[in-house]
Order: sequence, then C-alpha cells, then structure tokens
Amino acid sequence: MKMAHRERIEGTQVTIGRRVYVRGGRERVSRCYTAEYRDPHGKQRSQPLGVNNVAQARRLAIEVQQRIDRGERRPVEPKLTVEELANRYYDAVEVRELAPRTLAKYRADLDKLRDFCRNEHIKLAARFREDDLHRFRRWLITREYAPKTVQGAVVLAKQVFKWGSKQKLIREYALAAVSLPKAKARPQPCFTSEQVDRLIGAAAGEEQAAFAFMGYAGLRIGEVEQLRFEDLRVNERGQLSMIHVRRGGSAETTKNKDDRFVPVHPRIAEQLRMSATTGNVFTQINARRLLKRLKLLCKRCGFAEPRQYKLHSFRHHFASLCANHHVAYRKALAWLGHSSSEMLDLYYHLHDDDSQQAMQALAAAALRPTGTDGAPSPSEDNLRARSESKIEKALQVPEFHELAETLSGITERAGFEPADRLPYHRFSKPARSATPAPLHASCDRRHHVLCLHSIHFSTIVEGTSHVSLPQSTRQAGPRD
Repeated sequence: MKMAHRERIEGTQVTIGRRVYVRGGRERVSRCYTAEYRDPHGKQRSQPLGVNNVAQARRLAIEVQQRIDRGERRPVEPKLTVEELANRYYDAVEVRELAPRTLAKYRADLDKLRDFCRNEHIKLAARFREDDLHRFRRWLITREYAPKTVQGAVVLAKQVFKWGSKQKLIREYALAAVSLPKAKARPQPCFTSEQVDRLIGAAAGEEQAAFAFMGYAGLRIGEVEQLRFEDLRVNERGQLSMIHVRRGGSAETTKNKDDRFVPVHPRIAEQLRMSATTGNVFTQINARRLLKRLKLLCKRCGFAEPRQYKLHSFRHHFASLCANHHVAYRKALAWLGHSSSEMLDLYYHLHDDDSQQAMQALAAAALRPTGTDGAPSPSEDNLRARSESKIEKALQVPEFHELAETLSGITERAGFEPADRLPYHRFSKPARSATPAPLHASCDRRHHVLCLHSIHFSTIVEGTSHVSLPQSTRQAGPRD
C-alpha cells in the first residue's frame, strides 16, 4: 500500500501513514492515518485508525501491536452509517412523547449532522471521531448559525454517538473526552417597569390583563392562553391573592411539568375582573396576533428599536424586578418555575436607573451621621484604610493585654468543678432512658472568676481606652 508520511512506531512492528489513492485521475492523500502490519501468519494487513492527529495515531498503533501479541483478531467494524444511526436515535426519542417543538428541534439538528457527513464524505458511524466533531462545529459557524444553535447541534451529535455505543450499534464512544466551549447567549431585550406600565395603558381589552400577567407574574404566553378562572385563588375578603400555574405547555401541563404558585401583584388585580368561575380567563388572546400588537404598541410608545421586543421580554422584566427588589433566589425561582439559578441570571437585566440608584445608596453608606449635631463622619472602613480607626488603636493599650493574660489563665470550667473529689463508687450500667445527674457547682473557688463580671470598660476616647480591674483580680492568679 502506498502511504505518505510513513513512520515505524518504536517498539512495535506497526507502521502508520496517510494512505495515497487516486480519484478523478489525480493522486490524493487521505486525511486520516492508517496502520500497516503483519498478522501472526505473516500476512500483510492494514487498519484505518480514523484519526488525523499523529499522537493519537501512535497510541492506536501501540494498541494494535498489543492486540497482535495477545493473539486477538481484529474487531469487526460495524457497517452502520451516520444517517442510519441518526434515524434510529430519532425513533428512540419520538417514543418518549416529547413536545412537538422539541421534536422539531431534534429533526433540524439531526438534518444538520446528516448534511455535514454527506458534504465531508463521512459514511460509517464508527469512523466519526473527535476531529470530525470539531469540524462539524466550524461548518455550522461558517453557515452563520447563532452560537446557541451551534452548541445545541454539537451537543446533540455527541448524544447520538453516545446512545449508539450504549445500544451496541457502534463499538466505542470516541467523543467521550471532547470538551467544547460554552456558547454565550445573545443579549435579550427587557422592558423597564415604566415601559410595562405604558404598554398596559396603551393596550385594549384583554391585552391589558395579559401584559400585566406576563410583566408582573412572569407567566409565559402559553400559560396566559391556557389560564383558567379556577386557577385563580381568592382570599377571605374576596380579593385575588394567588395564581396557580399548571398549564401552558404540551399535554396539559407546564413547560417543566411542575405546578407553581405566584402571588398576585396589585397591577394584575387592577386589570382583571373576576367575571366567571370556570372557563378560560382569556378568550381573545393568541400568541401570534399578540406579538404583532406588541411590536405595534412599542412603536407607538416611542421605544427605541421597537422590533426587538418579544412577548418573553415581559418575563425578563419580572425576573429583573425581583432581583432589583432583593427577592430571595428561592422565591424568584419558584415564581418563575425554574430549578436552576443559571436561568435567573440569564433573565436578569440591570437598567441604568437601577444601577444609578445602587451607586447612590453606596455613596450614602460611606457618610453616616454621628453625635447630636448630625454631622456626617467617615465610615469605619474608610478610617481603617487611613489608619485612623479608634477601635483598632484601643486593642493595643496595655490594660487590654493585661486583661487578656488574666483571662487566658482561667480554666474553661472554673467555678463548676467540685473543690474536693468525691469517693469513687461503682454502679450498675444505667438504662438508656436514665436522666444524667446535674453538674454540682461549688462556691469554694476563689472569687476572681466572679469578679470578672464586674470589669468596667471606660468609653473609648480619642483612640485610647482605659480598662479598670478589681485589685483582687490583679493580684490573685488562677488556683492550681
């Protein structure tokens, strides 16, 4: 066999190289390495290694020599193609009764994998290696797919081959060690509270309540469309108090298959009138029509780039509203219906006004009023940075060190142990339920322990502190 870049692997009888073949009347060099060796019977053999990295090819050549030394036959490579593997994987996913939109995404990503393999002449699934996966990612990028779309297609490709190895359709999962960069999500538009209120005021009919539910409860548009009157909780005063979100996705359930409860914001209560007890709350709301109306209203209200806003921008507003008003993470996650804080971080947006208010609060905290005149004085942190802290200077006075030395010589349980040891008596083992005897305190100790309670600390004045100790405490040390 004619091979380019031939190399005999040290310590073996295996030679690696790139196979040379003729196509269209021209000599071409294979992209991947091939191993050439003689079997135990002396017959010349070759084995495609399926890698284009010389270090990986050397490692595989050593494995080939080890297999020859053990007298093992070359494993038969499965003839399953990438297209057949992708079809089988989709059939296995389809029986799981996933949402229609999820299945559509699986089909689209698997089509991308099939197109890439046809374009690169990769036929057998067993030949798909780490380098092929990286080239698949670059192939998607050159076709200007969004970063999240690229990441989803590549991750699905790994899942396909991992599933194939578990089902014994291919011999090994060659992509186990592949590490791919995580795609950064594109910035998403987010309404401010002022914009949400202006949209509610500009809307008409059921649109006002729909915008309020999405902007001040974080409901998805599907959850708004399927909201029913029996999902709304009313308190003893007849006021709307809680929203039970249990529909909105496929199969009459939410997107993550879990119910959640969201307290009612006053802006929602203003827009909703409990006109019935059963049936859908919104009868005229449709996602496609409402999106068109939203973009039109954003333009009428004079928002910058009105075409960028989506119905999901209301949900981003609600998450940011929770974060800016210090709502606990667990509560915000429960209201939004997410189990991971990563999604809450994705939804969070810090607007210019909120950022400016936070900076003003930080500046106000640096100046705190002290004394009766109310004059502002620098905070302790600023004084410590300038080495002007009175608290730190008070810790260096001799009286404080004298007190610390006195306290360090006192045993931890001084004043609680009996002065004289009681005679030792042997008793039978007490029952588990027996109550332990209380500790016996003795007053026969020297009184210096009790005197510690009478230590007086004078007020810290101009960076100095005076500590007065009783005379008996200064002279008497701890008793041995």
